[in-house]
Amino acid sequence: MKFNKMFMIIFMLVVLTIGACSSEQEVMSPQQLAPAATASPAIANAPTPSAPLAPSQPSAPAQPAAPTQPVPAPTSEPVIVLPVVENKEQSVGSEFIEVLSNIDEIVDPTNMNWPRTISINGEAIVINEMPEKVLTISLGHDEILFGISNKDQIAGTTTFAQDDGSNIQDKSLGMPTVTTDPESIIVLSPDVVFADAYASVDLMDSLEDFGITVIQTQLNNGIEGRKNDIWLMAYITGNLEQASELVSDIDSKINKINEFSKNEEVQKRVLTLSWWDSYWTAGTGSTEDSIITLAGAINTAAENGIESNTTIDKEKLISMNPEVILITQSVSWGGQDFFDQLMSDNSLSSIDAIKNQQVFMVNPNWWGTLSYWNILGSKQLIEILLPDSDFELFGDF
Repeated sequence: MKFNKMFMIIFMLVVLTIGACSSEQEVMSPQQLAPAATASPAIANAPTPSAPLAPSQPSAPAQPAAPTQPVPAPTSEPVIVLPVVENKEQSVGSEFIEVLSNIDEIVDPTNMNWPRTISINGEAIVINEMPEKVLTISLGHDEILFGISNKDQIAGTTTFAQDDGSNIQDKSLGMPTVTTDPESIIVLSPDVVFADAYASVDLMDSLEDFGITVIQTQLNNGIEGRKNDIWLMAYITGNLEQASELVSDIDSKINKINEFSKNEEVQKRVLTLSWWDSYWTAGTGSTEDSIITLAGAINTAAENGIESNTTIDKEKLISMNPEVILITQSVSWGGQDFFDQLMSDNSLSSIDAIKNQQVFMVNPNWWGTLSYWNILGSKQLIEILLPDSDFELFGDF
């Protein structure tokens, strides 16, 4: 019996020990249970068994290697191209850069924004924004302003602009007028005032004292100079698109004039005359000279070395012997009286123009103005010299 009890005790101890070992294995972590990775032994190094080996289980067929996925080439992050937002005013104005570059007074012809800077007689003038109200104290500037602007921007005009026969009377009639009295200008509150080179210094100073920007420019006589006057005023007032249309119209009219200017009947010796206590004529560099030249005729005064507008005596008039004489004096200022006196003066009867009845009164508003309107003077001269010329669709401005 003792033996049996002893056996039972030992048996239980063994069972308990085995159970404890089994429990220890169950609580091992998966990492502990995983067999360590080993390299497959090379067959050449396998030991030769001393006893026959038990037949091995057929091994599972080797699984085909998974196809290698192509590794995509590294790429950069997608680039988002944002649209370039151009300044609308700058983009619209870019077409004018070339023509504005020809104008010395414009400091930066690439600048189509505000402020804009111009240089007059070496002085920089800044126009901070597009002027709301503009006026001029010169008829030539008036005519240009009405060609590039509208009445909403024009604060007033000179009295000459509204006179009978004025080139812009129908456009300016009834608008406020200004004189050389500063108060007549100041009361209209203009942002910019244009003046010619002969304007009173005291007047200019008075306007500037009230904070008005005064721009004093010398208007040109030649066609290209006339166009530059337009571009400069348009740049200052913010009216480049309108200036482009006006210049295009001017070029079209010049092309029409050029159709007749080469005609031999047009290429005659022409002299302009007026009377102000003496004979006045116009030579090289004058407005009248540019009109005659554009028409294709010969300015007799320039041919005889006369420069600008000046007086001549009767002997000089006779010696120049023009084929055609144009009286540029208005009827209201004695033009008709001068015509009658010229034709009745026997001492002048040897002059070809008088002898052949080739003395004509012309429109002084075309022949004396300092703007593109004098192109109509060239047309008028061609119609005198070439009566069959056709200007039906020519129009005015």
